[in-house]
Amino acid sequence: MAESRTRKRTPARSERTVGQRRGGDAWRPVFFASVLAVIVSVIVLLVVAADSLGRDAAPPPGGSPGGAAETPAPSPGTGNGASPTPAATAAPTERPTPGADGTIVVACGDILAPLDKQHRLPADCEPPDLVQLPAEISFGGAQYLRREALDALLELFEAARRDSFSLVVNSSYRSYDVQVQTYATWVQLYGQEYADRTSARPGHSEHQLGTTVDVGARGLVLENFVGTPEAAWLEANSWKYGFIVSYPDGKEHITGYAYEPWHIRYVGKDVAAQVHRSGLTLREFLLQR
Repeated sequence: MAESRTRKRTPARSERTVGQRRGGDAWRPVFFASVLAVIVSVIVLLVVAADSLGRDAAPPPGGSPGGAAETPAPSPGTGNGASPTPAATAAPTERPTPGADGTIVVACGDILAPLDKQHRLPADCEPPDLVQLPAEISFGGAQYLRREALDALLELFEAARRDSFSLVVNSSYRSYDVQVQTYATWVQLYGQEYADRTSARPGHSEHQLGTTVDVGARGLVLENFVGTPEAAWLEANSWKYGFIVSYPDGKEHITGYAYEPWHIRYVGKDVAAQVHRSGLTLREFLLQR
């Protein structure tokens, strides 16, 4: 029965197929035209989309990608009528750099670096050529200076001996850690305000340079040295050997520190002569370099 049913239906299928072939050829041009139109439309849409994406990705003239033009950030120093700051370059600079506390960090090893309450040395700064002073001129233990400064100091002390003065060093190079202890001691003994007039905060001391000494005579050091003939001789003659009294009398408003006739700093004979002729304090002279 299944075979017979199949044989009877086969002609019908065949006739239907033939009929479709005869009467349905007319749809083909329309169909292919429609397919072609769809393909063309898709291609056009893809081209438009790609062009749109390309425009979105490119930054507009003078602006930033995908948005309105950015306003250039002002350069430091352009406010209040100041000249615009030059553009930064890749070349390293020798200019002092601001520290995190707002002070200026000066170069380690520069014997002419300004050191005051606004300028300081890095905490790890240590002179590379420290040598110990002879025991006969060291007061209160071993003292150290840079070689060039020591040679000049020995010349200075010899000149003082010729004028019948016997000078000694009661303080010379101080590391950053020693400065921490020294400053804290002054604060504890005399209070913050007095300490800031007579003791440099850590990193701000000229002693860290390894070119600075506190001088005494006849067992008289620090404030006890004030008013002595040795103090007067040192102030009048130290510049001839490359040293300057950093904190002269009546200049606290400039130097930031009280009068210290015992505190001398080596800057070299040529520079010391220039400072002496200028009439400026050492701080003023170094800041104008």
